[in-house]
Amino acid sequence: MSMPPSQPQQQPYPAPQPAEQKTGNGLGVAALVVGIVAFVGAFIPFVNYASGFLAFVGLVLGVIALFLKGKRKGSAIAGTIVSALALILSIVMALVYTAAFASAVSDSIDKTIAEEEAKANQEIVVVYEVTGAAQDASVTYSTYNDGSSGTEQATGTALPFSKEITVKAGGDFDWSSYSLIATNGMEDAGEISCSITVDGEVVSEQTSSGEFASVTCSTSSFGDEEETE
Repeated sequence: MSMPPSQPQQQPYPAPQPAEQKTGNGLGVAALVVGIVAFVGAFIPFVNYASGFLAFVGLVLGVIALFLKGKRKGSAIAGTIVSALALILSIVMALVYTAAFASAVSDSIDKTIAEEEAKANQEIVVVYEVTGAAQDASVTYSTYNDGSSGTEQATGTALPFSKEITVKAGGDFDWSSYSLIATNGMEDAGEISCSITVDGEVVSEQTSSGEFASVTCSTSSFGDEEETE
């Protein structure tokens, strides 16, 4: 009696495993937020120095978020890209702003130096004047400018008297002084007046009268400050 052919035994198939559920990626979100803040800060002068460091932090967070298992990668990829762009932009803008600032400072220094040199080389006219009816007046005038001084005297002088000199506005010694003394002679009983004019402006004047009457005009200055007697 023949035996029925044996049926091959079927191997059981493993039950299908449920697909792995990926959860949110907090580091990726943090990297994206930090990258956006750094990107905006990159356009603000001086703030972009800090934004460069912030962008580097965002880049590190984004890279770490990319390798986290079971986490969504979208925010991590976006955060990494934005942070990398912010880092590059911060460096570029920092260089641009630094160069612009250095150029502005250099221009300001050059302008100040040019103004000081122009001021030092500026010529000023000083005029000593004595007026009156005297025929035998005595006149003495003194000048101190840029460390140099000089005194001149004229006796037995008929008025009016006028002397014009040219001096430098500045120099190594920023102090100047001008003085003028005039005296009537023995027979000169009328009025006698003195005046000092600096750069077109009368800075000192005085009037007296009588025999041997004397007048004194003087002025001094240190920088832009002027004193007159």
